[in-house]
Amino acid sequence: MAEPTETKHENRPRRRRRLGSPRTFAVLAASILIVGAIIYGVFIAYSVSLGEEFNKMSAEGMNDFTTAQKIESESSIDEIRNTVLTIRTLAESPDIDPEGEVFTDFLNSWNERASFGVTYVSIASLEEGVVESNRKESDLEILRRLKAGESVVSDVRKSHRLNGFFYSIAEPVVKEGVVVGVLRSIVDAHSLIDTTQIKSSVTLLGSVLMKGDGTIIVDSEKSELYDGLNLYEVLRNQGYADAIVSKMQENVENDSDVATLAIGKRDGKTTFFTSVRLNENDWTIVNFTEENTIAEHSQVILHDTVVAGTVLVIISTIACVAVALVIGRFRRRALRGAERYAVLAEFSDTVLFEYSYGDDVLELTPNARSVFSLDSLRREHYLERGIPLIDFHEEDVSLVEEILEHPAPSGEARRATVRACTLTGEYRWFSIKCRYLYEGQEPYAAVGKMVDITQQRALEEQLVRRSQIDGLTKALNKVTAEEKITASLAAHDRGLLFMIDVDDFKQINDRNGHRVGDQVLAAIARALFDVFRCDDPVGRIGGDEFVAFVRDVDEADVVDAKRHALRDHAEAITRDLGVSVSLSIGVARYPHDGTNYQELFDAADHAMYREKQERDDK
Repeated sequence: MAEPTETKHENRPRRRRRLGSPRTFAVLAASILIVGAIIYGVFIAYSVSLGEEFNKMSAEGMNDFTTAQKIESESSIDEIRNTVLTIRTLAESPDIDPEGEVFTDFLNSWNERASFGVTYVSIASLEEGVVESNRKESDLEILRRLKAGESVVSDVRKSHRLNGFFYSIAEPVVKEGVVVGVLRSIVDAHSLIDTTQIKSSVTLLGSVLMKGDGTIIVDSEKSELYDGLNLYEVLRNQGYADAIVSKMQENVENDSDVATLAIGKRDGKTTFFTSVRLNENDWTIVNFTEENTIAEHSQVILHDTVVAGTVLVIISTIACVAVALVIGRFRRRALRGAERYAVLAEFSDTVLFEYSYGDDVLELTPNARSVFSLDSLRREHYLERGIPLIDFHEEDVSLVEEILEHPAPSGEARRATVRACTLTGEYRWFSIKCRYLYEGQEPYAAVGKMVDITQQRALEEQLVRRSQIDGLTKALNKVTAEEKITASLAAHDRGLLFMIDVDDFKQINDRNGHRVGDQVLAAIARALFDVFRCDDPVGRIGGDEFVAFVRDVDEADVVDAKRHALRDHAEAITRDLGVSVSLSIGVARYPHDGTNYQELFDAADHAMYREKQERDDK
């Protein structure tokens, strides 16, 4: 028994030596080094791919931001131009005098409630202004084009009267084949590069408006310092190399719609030069941006990094400590990389009246008998007895009494619009204008006139209806759509706001021409009228963007049914026109996603954007 025990004890030292032998440690160290090297190589390759992906996403973000900026600017110009064209059509009506009181009152009414103003100037006045101010050749060319009947978008210029930089959108008014005047809207030039879109996807360092040759266009006081300078020369003077500046110029002059170029680093972040041409006056928008965190993408990339690290850890069990260190190192690198919108008048005979305060007598001029059914042209004790001389509508009697009972100060006039029964037995609309004669501090008479404005009022209502409709699609225009939806929100407890965008509409225009593009938009609008109820507001808010509001419903099955119906219509349009048409649809629930129009619009816009992204990722 003693001998086997000794043998057992003798074996223990030899086992320890094998486990702790230099050869064992060498093999283990070599294995760890090899696995570590493999992991390191994998992460190096992944880091390079990650950096390239971030640069690619950053450039795509800059392109999308600048393209949206271009679309917003051009949509604004198109909206103003279409409105001015609508008003031009009314001004060119044979029974409208563009310089008359009715048309002037209409323009004033429009300017009081619209987001942009429209003015009318005779061609003679315009010519006189150009000659007297010795304007440059470009002003003479604009005058020549307007006299030739062309629409004009002017260059940007400084206005001392308006204290800023502006350009104008002008339409000639033609009467009997001759240009008699111009309708124009003066627009703040900064709106060409200013944008309401969310800037969270890019860090915008600055925007510049310039001509195709690089000449900087001053759009605000901030850029006035660079008036007349060439952007490329300014960049060279700021230290950019000739090669980089030449590439910037190539980007501007190339045939692509939008182009982005990495031009160096600023505070450790890559800076980008993005340019896009506008379809007006050889204008180009240039944005200087830098890479920024795109949270959604960074989370995906970070997730992929962790998954890749985990897989490598499982595979590399021998070198778990080394793998953990490498994963930690590259995870930190990945996180740092990820941070990176016409009035027609026909005057009937004017009826004059005079009211005497001392005698309480109302008298009408004799021509009143040709308008109203009267038993007399004079009524005594008019206000005292309350016996009408003219048969006013019962709802308007108080308005007439108010004008006589409460005179305005001397020199001021009071007005009212009332209904009165005429010889035909029908109630027609009349405008009453009254002035007051004073003796000392007391009025002794009120003198006024009554004018039949029934046709004018009907035409004004028609004009209002026309001004609310987009000429191409017959949908509500942007301003009216917002007003109608806002009113519906106030009147109902729930609803759905749909935002519909035509995918790749610019390509449809570029490949098939604007006529086909217009046909597509008109067909989309008809589809919307078919899918949504007749009292649901449907509006065109941009070039290829529409909104619709469905009141009193917010169920998911309604949303799905509308989506399917719209996409079925899109397929039908594709078949009918031979053009591939698809739609992106965003939906916001009221009041869950917003309590006012803007909040719902933003929510639907985000939903539409997510739908686009999800479709692009598939």
